[in-house]
Amino acid sequence: MQVFNAVAFGFAALLVAYAVQTYRGFASNIAAAKRSGIPYIVLPVHTFNTFWLITHPIWLWIAVRVLPRSWQYPWIDYVSPEFTWKKLYDTFRDVDSENVLLVSSAKIVYVTADPDAISQITTRRNDFPKPIEIYRSLDLYGKNVVSTEGQVWRHHRKITSPPFTEKNNHMVWQESLHQAQSMMAGWISPTETSSGPIANVASESMRLALYVISRAGFGVKLKWPHEEKTEPIPSGHTLSYKQALQTLLHSILTVILVPKWILRNSPLESHQAAYQSYAEWGLYMREMYAEKLQAMKDGEKTEGLDLMGALVEGAGINMDDNSNPDLHANADILGNAFVFILAGHETAANTLHFAILLLAMHPDSQKRLQEDLDRILGDKPVSEWDYDHDVPQLFGSMCGAVMNEELRLIPPAVNIPKSTPKDRSQTLQIRGQPAVLPPGISINLCTAAVHRNPKYWPHTSLQDLEEFRPERWFPDPSSKQSSTSTTQADSYATEEGLDFDGPDKRPDTAASLFHPAKGAYIPFSESYRSCLGRRFAQVEILAVLAVVFKTWSVELDVSDWISDEELERATPERKAEVWGKADARARDLLRNGMMTIITIQMRKGNVPMRFVKRGSERFAAK
Repeated sequence: MQVFNAVAFGFAALLVAYAVQTYRGFASNIAAAKRSGIPYIVLPVHTFNTFWLITHPIWLWIAVRVLPRSWQYPWIDYVSPEFTWKKLYDTFRDVDSENVLLVSSAKIVYVTADPDAISQITTRRNDFPKPIEIYRSLDLYGKNVVSTEGQVWRHHRKITSPPFTEKNNHMVWQESLHQAQSMMAGWISPTETSSGPIANVASESMRLALYVISRAGFGVKLKWPHEEKTEPIPSGHTLSYKQALQTLLHSILTVILVPKWILRNSPLESHQAAYQSYAEWGLYMREMYAEKLQAMKDGEKTEGLDLMGALVEGAGINMDDNSNPDLHANADILGNAFVFILAGHETAANTLHFAILLLAMHPDSQKRLQEDLDRILGDKPVSEWDYDHDVPQLFGSMCGAVMNEELRLIPPAVNIPKSTPKDRSQTLQIRGQPAVLPPGISINLCTAAVHRNPKYWPHTSLQDLEEFRPERWFPDPSSKQSSTSTTQADSYATEEGLDFDGPDKRPDTAASLFHPAKGAYIPFSESYRSCLGRRFAQVEILAVLAVVFKTWSVELDVSDWISDEELERATPERKAEVWGKADARARDLLRNGMMTIITIQMRKGNVPMRFVKRGSERFAAK
């Protein structure tokens, strides 16, 4: 009995201590929020607490069913980790401000859709550092340009930036054209006019982007299943390069979350496969590193992007040393190679998937895109498409507008994280008034929200801001085609000789298109920490969209509601009905089926689509 009483007393003491600590946390953080002058919402729990991230579905399910509705608001919406996507600009409309603090006992989170505040934060790099602790999971093979800050980041930036120039994007262009043609050839034979239903365009887009970055960035040419049924496994390996890389990316959450020693010894097949892919891809990279090091010692030069060569050269290895340096001493080479593969393919793949889907949902915009492609590319075969002549025109045409509009609606990262230093507060000018952000708080630059801020975007209604309308990017609404001015071309090709240690001042859009206010359009972030590979991604996206839509049209697949034979005989009213059902499914998944792991993707289902030869469309544009 005495033991029981002692345990009960100890448990009660812990509860009291926790209650006191929680009270003090709330009191301190609410007081700091009041001093800031920024509107705030009090939350019962820190949304991004690790335990809460794992268990929140259970607690939210209970809260919604047990607590009176009056007790649930407004906090209930903001303790879901996906609140940024679920709320979009409503977060700020609710408090009638472009800035808001989310206050719990453990943490203050500042969320903003204010372009001016965003510009101040991204420009003042030392005052608002990246919270590198949340990127430690990306250090699977070593530190890298994404997971570091301060002097270490500058070192990685210096190593990684040289290949990302306009000159090297010629190779990205050529490889993207090739892979896009290969993808379409796998779906549609030369004698067919329709692909039939493509169940998962998202996974095929991932494959395409992975093949582009592998070839253009690392010189490894990967083939589509219809091009190569089996891939030989080199001596000393248990998986082919493609198998290792695809399995690693498919198992990325497992590899990130589960300790390697558990994966290595686990009886679960999924764990064994994940560890095997992790080890095998690392081995391939070490071999590539050794080959590149030897080639550079021999004085061999490689044309094109050559990311591995740039990493080896930037690591400052003494080429006169006859011994091969241990790669562990140069882990930043492997770490950056992995991040390039991971981030480089997901961003482009997501943009392509969602752009194709949104064009399927908006046949009118798709038709205008095709008209622009006809004007720019004419009847030239793909082999004669010219980077220097065609890419600037595509960038400033409906093709560029489609890409920009997709990135406006569904940016790869719906939040860009920043923080204030743990030892000092920071002051922002918000609407001409100083606002003091406390030390050690988290900051979310809400891309998905600022991209919908009605003060900064052309729109006909609030609902219009939620719609895919690439035409909004043309300053003159009556003009759907762009000029090919020298200014436009120059605005795209201004990368050579940039100081990559300074803020990135390159525009994200062509000179002929709408230019959002600084800080209002940040799909690749901006200033010092903007994405190194954004031009790589943009060139790839433009190339693939041009290949696909120059010859083909994409439609929502309606075979769940009507057969092909029935559709041929269907009345216009019946066609409109089944298309409406497919459109409703797509819209529902775009709102409710999205989730962020590394980038935001549609993770609760797929939207089947069908590609048909232009002129064979079953659902005509207006």
